[in-house]
Amino acid sequence: MPESTDTTASSSNDIARLYAEVLQRAVFARDALALEMALTEASDLGRDLIALEIPLEEVGELHHDALMRLSRANPELPLSQVAARITAPLMEATMAYSLAFREQLEHRATTLVNARLEQSRRLEAVGTLAAGIAHDFNNILGAILGFSELLEDELAPESSGKQHLAYIQQASFRARDLIARMLTFARDLADSPVPVEVVGLVRETLALLRATLPVGVRVGFTPRVDEAWVLAEPSQIQQIVMNLCINAADAIGEAQGHIEIEIECVRRPDDAADETPAWICLSVSDDGEGMTPEVRERVFDPFFTTKAPGKGSGLGLSVIHGLVGKLGGHIQLDSAQGRGSRFVIELPRLIQEAETTLR
Repeated sequence: MPESTDTTASSSNDIARLYAEVLQRAVFARDALALEMALTEASDLGRDLIALEIPLEEVGELHHDALMRLSRANPELPLSQVAARITAPLMEATMAYSLAFREQLEHRATTLVNARLEQSRRLEAVGTLAAGIAHDFNNILGAILGFSELLEDELAPESSGKQHLAYIQQASFRARDLIARMLTFARDLADSPVPVEVVGLVRETLALLRATLPVGVRVGFTPRVDEAWVLAEPSQIQQIVMNLCINAADAIGEAQGHIEIEIECVRRPDDAADETPAWICLSVSDDGEGMTPEVRERVFDPFFTTKAPGKGSGLGLSVIHGLVGKLGGHIQLDSAQGRGSRFVIELPRLIQEAETTLR
């Protein structure tokens, strides 16, 4: 009978070899003690399977391969003896695997719950801060809007200064709407959605945004429909577009780059082919540096950022994810290092007779 060996495994090949040895010792065990030792080693191997992240379906394959090795090495063994002896090691290994797998799942679940709780506390702190400073922001915006109205009376109607002043007022009104959304978030107030025409709103938002982006970043807009209506608050759509474009510009960095925004009406895979497209698809693409798989996994997590300290809070994409979910929509990300990123947002379409699809 072979001597007992160390069952500490460092690879799946080690486990396959050691498991074959365990089966052989179980079959050739001359007494209960020898069989018990083999079963103990089988149990240890079951935990090694978890440590090496061996998929459950491969456990059966491992047992089958070990059985074939045993059969080829000992063709004289009666089948009945082999069948009776190999069942116990297999059960010990799989039971240990199952217990270790459950322990691992419980540990991961506990870690996830604690992380979510910490995120919730941090978001609660942000909400408290937002509620505290919103009043001061509104006072500042009131002064900006008031003096801009006084200045407006002193400028010629067709002057460039008049147009620049209009941009200042539009940005101030948008900031006021964003503050209202901060208060809604902080106080958990109900939203007041209205029919919003997305194509025109995106065009207005880009007119404001282009002036704030780096000189080397070009922005293209391709609406494939004349109009696209959704049920939302205008500031929600503006916030989604602004955050995605700013994120894209950050990905491009100091280099020359391009951001492309598209809008179209689409069907989802589970929609009937003859139905009117029931979704508005808004996509924002960039030719920046792209993301690693690790960044893609966490990109929507609150406070996660790859930017240097002081360059970003890590809340932009998390806020977008929350807004899209609140509007009953979906968001997808396609990104890889070296080929940029593409965010695709689908929102429920509010059907209006005025909508005309461009062909």
